[in-house]
Amino acid sequence: MASDSEKLKIIYMGTPDFAVPPLEALIDDESLDVVTVITQEDKKVGRKQELTPPPVKITALDNDIPVLQPPNIKNNDEFINMIVALKPDFIVVVAFGQILPDEVLKIPKYSCLNIHGSLLPKYRGASPVEEALINGDKETGITFIEMTSKLDAGGIYQLQRIDIADTDTSPTLRFKLSQLAAATLPFLLKEIADGVLTPLPQNEELATHCHKIEKTDGAINLSTNTAQEISNKIRAYTPWPGCYLTIDNKKLKILEVETENSDANSPSIDFKDDKVLIKTQKGYLIPLKVQLEGKKPTNIQDFLRGNKELFNKLLTNAK
Repeated sequence: MASDSEKLKIIYMGTPDFAVPPLEALIDDESLDVVTVITQEDKKVGRKQELTPPPVKITALDNDIPVLQPPNIKNNDEFINMIVALKPDFIVVVAFGQILPDEVLKIPKYSCLNIHGSLLPKYRGASPVEEALINGDKETGITFIEMTSKLDAGGIYQLQRIDIADTDTSPTLRFKLSQLAAATLPFLLKEIADGVLTPLPQNEELATHCHKIEKTDGAINLSTNTAQEISNKIRAYTPWPGCYLTIDNKKLKILEVETENSDANSPSIDFKDDKVLIKTQKGYLIPLKVQLEGKKPTNIQDFLRGNKELFNKLLTNAK
């Protein structure tokens, strides 16, 4: 076991569940020392608006690691001085939620390292997992980059690839990527410290960007999207913001679907074997699980028993 003086000192910056497995991997490695965890402030969650700590904070406190929760890092001299005093070898950033100023990027001895959930330079930005699912990609991955002042544009230390299953949703794919990052991170830091790995520049000509997801992005348009495009969108946007049709000013969330080829060339709603087949621009969309606004989720068979007439209105007022 390495002595404390021989261990690589790490400051870890992250917030959601996605950032927990990489943190745990660092904690479990006896040659690494996570000296401080920096995360977002506790937030009010749920109908009761209970003040809830970020998942990364819970993990840190469970392992007796000091936690800092600055509301804003930029122009925060007191905070930056605290980080400088810790003399970290690395700052590791995983879905932290704030942009780091240049003063912070220059602090660590070896690198300020970011873990991004795509194969950079593809899908720079806030929603790479959702973007890969929406576009029907068959592959994605994790990229370890040296952070720069430009978002997700730093040199690449390593790429790790993973297949996207047809059944993957945003939560399942995010979990797989997080596990992949955790399995790779400790060894990668040691290789950087040993001078084995150096960052290679990204090809700017191949860079693409993804947007920050808004609540309204979940709206389904049957007239402009194909069944497969809508299915991809549901996989990406479940559980949040959720995908929905609007009927009689009520939102009908579509939680799970199947798709089927269709020869029909005009809008139609067909009922077959306790299923509803919704004609889209191309193909049928077949809801399996739905949730009407103000109600609990239910399978389509139970829903149709009392709400069949809602689907008949789709041809005239679904959005």
